[in-house]
Amino acid sequence: MTRRSNFGVQRIAIAGILSVIVGLLGGAPRVSAQEVAMPDSNSGNGEVLAQVLKKLRSGEKIAPAEFQDFVKAQNDGATTGLEVGEKIPDFALADQSHRPLGPSSGL
Repeated sequence: MTRRSNFGVQRIAIAGILSVIVGLLGGAPRVSAQEVAMPDSNSGNGEVLAQVLKKLRSGEKIAPAEFQDFVKAQNDGATTGLEVGEKIPDFALADQSHRPLGPSSGL
């Protein structure tokens, strides 16, 4: 009869013991979302943001309409990007070897 090695079982036991010790000693620091005061002339947006963040922290369910209001409040006043109907300006890109890509490069 051949004797089986207990090496695999020992490794699993050691890993389990180490994870318990790390857990008892605090392990990795836990990170939580924090509210950030956003200067906003529209106090309604601030209220929507605060309410949804509070629900996220407590684990409460957020209704789809609340989430839509949350996204709108975050994007309120965003001014980047093109206007509807505005053409994209010409631009040039390069490949990983810094060769130009586009109409003039034959691609």
